[in-house]
Amino acid sequence: MNYDILTAGTGGQGVLTTGVFLAKIAILEKKQVTWLPSYGAEKRGGFSFCDVVISDEEIFSPMVETPDSIMVFDQRAYDNYKSKISEKTVVISNSSLTKIDSVCPGKVLEIPASDMAARLKFPRALNIIMTGAFMHASGVLEEKSAYSIIEEMMKGKDEEFLEKNILAYRAGIKAAKEIISGK
Repeated sequence: MNYDILTAGTGGQGVLTTGVFLAKIAILEKKQVTWLPSYGAEKRGGFSFCDVVISDEEIFSPMVETPDSIMVFDQRAYDNYKSKISEKTVVISNSSLTKIDSVCPGKVLEIPASDMAARLKFPRALNIIMTGAFMHASGVLEEKSAYSIIEEMMKGKDEEFLEKNILAYRAGIKAAKEIISGK
């Protein structure tokens, strides 16, 4: 198994943290993994993306050419990477900020992640909602493995912050389930 993931958006949306999160889950599951981040000089507001490759075998290149999954956090991310999308690509789109072309060849899941984060009164949850949707839609990693990584990454934060992240993760899974099942 070799699974290529691209996450892209704007600095401050949690794009790179999403990649780290997925890499940590893969390590927990004893997979081979690479994480290759890229970002502008700006601390927030600049374009950022990362490539994550997960495999059962040695990985020869950390770069993603044709992603198995792509998570686009905003319109600029989609516009920059839509040429990499193939018929087999699972596209997790933050539909609150992204309009996907009708000619997009991938399997599209439009998740209103920014709106969902606002309803949870936790705008920083955008990336964890997207991650939950990805985990369910891709099936490449075990959904349950994420909980221990959420706890690890939230170590030192208050209990409410941890609980909000778990709620956001579950909301992303639920949204993907509903889209996939047609509900």
